[in-house]
Amino acid sequence: MEELFYFKSYNLLIKAKYSAETNSLRYSTHRPISLDERKVIDRYILNDIAPHTDYYKNTPSLLMYMGVDLSLEKELRNYRLHDTIKDVLIKRNHVEKKVKKLISDSMSQYYFDRLGDELVKFRRVIEHADSEDTIDSYLIRIEKLLDAYNQHSGKSIDLVTILPKEAKEHIQNCAHESSRLA
Repeated sequence: MEELFYFKSYNLLIKAKYSAETNSLRYSTHRPISLDERKVIDRYILNDIAPHTDYYKNTPSLLMYMGVDLSLEKELRNYRLHDTIKDVLIKRNHVEKKVKKLISDSMSQYYFDRLGDELVKFRRVIEHADSEDTIDSYLIRIEKLLDAYNQHSGKSIDLVTILPKEAKEHIQNCAHESSRLA
C-alpha cells in the first residue's frame, strides 16, 4: 500500500507506504516538518491508516519518518490545483443555486401579482354578468396563470381554492343549468 495524504491546515503532503514484509509504515513529506507536525502525522497514520493494514496484527511493527521526498512537490501542486478547482466549482454551484432561486422567486411573485389582478377583474366581470364566453376566457387565463405560479413556486394550488365565492356560485349555477338542459 502506498498513498498520498494532504494536510491542508499544515499545507503538507505526505506519502505513506506500508510494507507487509517488514510490517512497517513509512512516510515522507514534501518539506521538512516540525516536531508538532510529526506528532500529528504519526497519530494520524497510527489511528487512520494502520488499522487498514496488518500493522497491529503482527509484531514487531515499525513506524518511520523517511524525511523529505522532493518528488512530492509535483504531487503537491496537483493537490493544490484540485483544491482550487474544487473550491471554484463549489462556489459556482452555490451561485447558480442562488440565481435559480432568485429567478424562481421573482417569477413566482410576478405570477402571484398577475393572478391577483386577474381575480379582481374576474369579480367585476361576474358582477356585471357578462357573457359565458367572457367568463370562460377569464377562467382559462386564471388557470394558466395559476399553473405558471405553481410551477415557479413549487406549490400545487388548485383553481377552486383561489376562485372568489361569486365565481364558485356562478360555476355551480352553470353546471346546474347544463344538467337540467340535458
